[in-house]
Amino acid sequence: MTVEKKDVFISGGGPVGLILAIGLARAGKSVVLAEKNAFDQGEKGSFDGRVLALTYGSVCFLESLGIWSGLKSYTTPIEHVHVSQKGYLGLTHLHAAEMKVPALGYSITASDLGNVLWQMAQGLDNVSLFSQSGLVDFQLKENQQRVCLETPDGQRNVEVNLVVGADGTQSTVRQLLKLPIEVKDYQAFGVIAKIETEKHPNGWAFERFTEQGPVALLPMHGHESKAVWVVPADEIDQVKALDDEAFMQAFSQRMGERLGAFFAVSDRVFYPLTETYVPTFVKPRAVLMGNASHTQHPVAAQGLNLGISDIQAFLEQIQEATDLGDWALLSDYAEERKEHHEKIMGLTDGLIQLFQTESPAIGHMRGLGLMAMNAIPSLRKRFTKMTMGMK
Repeated sequence: MTVEKKDVFISGGGPVGLILAIGLARAGKSVVLAEKNAFDQGEKGSFDGRVLALTYGSVCFLESLGIWSGLKSYTTPIEHVHVSQKGYLGLTHLHAAEMKVPALGYSITASDLGNVLWQMAQGLDNVSLFSQSGLVDFQLKENQQRVCLETPDGQRNVEVNLVVGADGTQSTVRQLLKLPIEVKDYQAFGVIAKIETEKHPNGWAFERFTEQGPVALLPMHGHESKAVWVVPADEIDQVKALDDEAFMQAFSQRMGERLGAFFAVSDRVFYPLTETYVPTFVKPRAVLMGNASHTQHPVAAQGLNLGISDIQAFLEQIQEATDLGDWALLSDYAEERKEHHEKIMGLTDGLIQLFQTESPAIGHMRGLGLMAMNAIPSLRKRFTKMTMGMK
């Protein structure tokens, strides 16, 4: 059987896998990517109707790869963020103008993101995309990874310097490497929908913390916003049973009518909320990125952005490298990323623990903290810079 020789094999054609493939190709590397879903036949996979938030830092990086120009028309800028808590005083406003940037971040539907990335990767000569295909096995032989793929046309063998697992929480690469995964179950579900509001969002996003979990609105095109509602696991069946009118009323009770009345809501997407982490995410000539390595609570909208920052760090690491699977290179990458992962995951988990503590005293202290952030520019800017994904 013929064995192809490439620089990198990527398992998973979600946003992290495709952005990495494009970035490697722009750096002159040859890439093979396998995706289990049939994107070319309309299957959505991870590119469903959900709305994602890209931080300003992620957008700057995507612009450097030549990706942003193809995405920009599908996005909505987030220029202001209003943060508050239900039942207590205290709020904070974050503004793009204060940070001297055009937007704090941008919202985009996953389907639009996927279409642009897939078409862009397809147009690159040194990227080979295999849809409806999956990783069967890989073995380290003579300082190379021998990869076996199952494609619609049969099995293919590829020899590469590096295998990248960008194939989600249930990563096949992670399982083949027998890497342990740590899981924290929040005993809650994320509920996502598009909601039409009376007033135009005008670039405003809203996040409100309640003792049952946060709710949020992210601006989209026109009068639409992305609605996010974190629901305790023991209440999820009741929420699933709500019709459109009842859902909008229940969401309004938690969020408040920040943008006037709610007029219409889309079908809802429900998914369990967990935090996962793979402490050892590099092995000889193999690395995990994105959700294959870590997932977070959506409270700070850092999940995809943390995966994008993985890619940025890796591409910076390999600028002078000839062997992308060099162990010293992978070790340095892992050391730098582990520190950053812990910082961001600590932020998201800490926010949940802080704002879901059912104590009036702590509630008033939270309010004082929000008011202090709103009143002290240096503190507010420091927090804003972190949420923007800026170094």
